[in-house]
Amino acid sequence: MAWNGVMGVALLLLGAAAAEAKTDLWLHIKVHDANEGSRVNITLPLSVVEAATPLIPEEARTAEGLRVDDHDLSVQDLRRIWREVQRQPDATFVTVDGPNGKVRVARRGGYLLIEAADHRTALGDGRHGSERVEVRIPVAVVDALLQGGGDRFDLAAAIGALARTGEGELVTVNGDHETVRMWVDGAAESR
Repeated sequence: MAWNGVMGVALLLLGAAAAEAKTDLWLHIKVHDANEGSRVNITLPLSVVEAATPLIPEEARTAEGLRVDDHDLSVQDLRRIWREVQRQPDATFVTVDGPNGKVRVARRGGYLLIEAADHRTALGDGRHGSERVEVRIPVAVVDALLQGGGDRFDLAAAIGALARTGEGELVTVNGDHETVRMWVDGAAESR
């Protein structure tokens, strides 16, 4: 499965949204890695994240598509697929159940939801564990990201759309030995 791809897009959108926001919202990121014995807790006003926008890698700012497993999807392919998804009612569009995990892609209540569960994640010590990833991308952000007619994502439009959506959970990862949570809210302290 393309965990890195899903997480990369989610991180890119989250960072982009924070860069554009001009509100009193705060970006929160919590990471707990039991294997390493480390905890990271980041709580930044979105204005500070805005100042760090130049640190987004060049390849992320100029992406021309997505790679899912061994398949490349161009921006034009994604636009075509998204136009068809928009014509449908809220639904689960993709469900893949395999012996090692499950992936579900749905649209519900104004969000594109990507849920993935991997039951055989390598832990680095020869053992295996499980991991669950949940990504919630506002539909308005997907619309903005895919607007236009060029061969690249419209990152600036996606940034603006995500910043306008306000508070909410964006990414949650729960594994046997790690947790990651990313959200935006109006609180200066993490919860």
